[in-house]
Amino acid sequence: MNGLRVLVVDDEQPARRKLRNFLKDEGCVAAVLEAADGLEAVKQIRAEKPDLVFLDVQMPGRDGFEVIETVGTDHMPAVVFVTAYDQYALQAFEVEAVDYLLKPFDQARFRKSFEKAVKKIQLKNDNALALKNIVEEIQKQKKYLQRIMVNRGPHYYFIKTADIVLISAAEKYVEVKTEKASYLVRETMNRMEELLDPSHFVRIHRSAIINVDELAEIQPWSHGDSLVLLKNGSQLTLSRRFRGRLFLKP
Repeated sequence: MNGLRVLVVDDEQPARRKLRNFLKDEGCVAAVLEAADGLEAVKQIRAEKPDLVFLDVQMPGRDGFEVIETVGTDHMPAVVFVTAYDQYALQAFEVEAVDYLLKPFDQARFRKSFEKAVKKIQLKNDNALALKNIVEEIQKQKKYLQRIMVNRGPHYYFIKTADIVLISAAEKYVEVKTEKASYLVRETMNRMEELLDPSHFVRIHRSAIINVDELAEIQPWSHGDSLVLLKNGSQLTLSRRFRGRLFLKP
């Protein structure tokens, strides 16, 4: 994992310098920031949004726990507490700190905490990316029609787009065909193409859109056009103009 931004918070300059020197040896660290008290730590966390904070417990202005309370646990980066007093250990883990460094500590103990923090940050990023991909997929699916309203005389009802076999042009209407029936819908072919999920519906001609799951066979025809056979026996023309849309489908 590369490009980590780390904030070192301690009111003692030698303690900050020690951590900064240790962090220099970690190749995944891109920037090391410093804060000398709790108030400055809150400002830095909000403004710089570091990935990891080494946070002293006892400081002027606000102590380490007050820093977390002020920022809010939901907005805090990963935290490693650093203190000379071990009585705060239980409280540190109650706020879900990654680790607890007890002064004085050597580089080996620091690295153990640092590696634990990196793993936690990576897991959080992986989970966030997975969630982002899921949300994007759901949003992508939502923007395409799942149902179409049709009518028979005065009666209106919905049919699922998954049940559509073929859509063809019919002057000011489009004819929506399923296995069981056909319906006239006052819409254009261009608009229907926009509304339907392109992973399932492909326009093969200026007057025809097919459900690719209903495709049985494609046969060569003439002048660059092809013949499309559907599972229900329908025969349609795949024009040269729309050929790429079908043949580029995954």
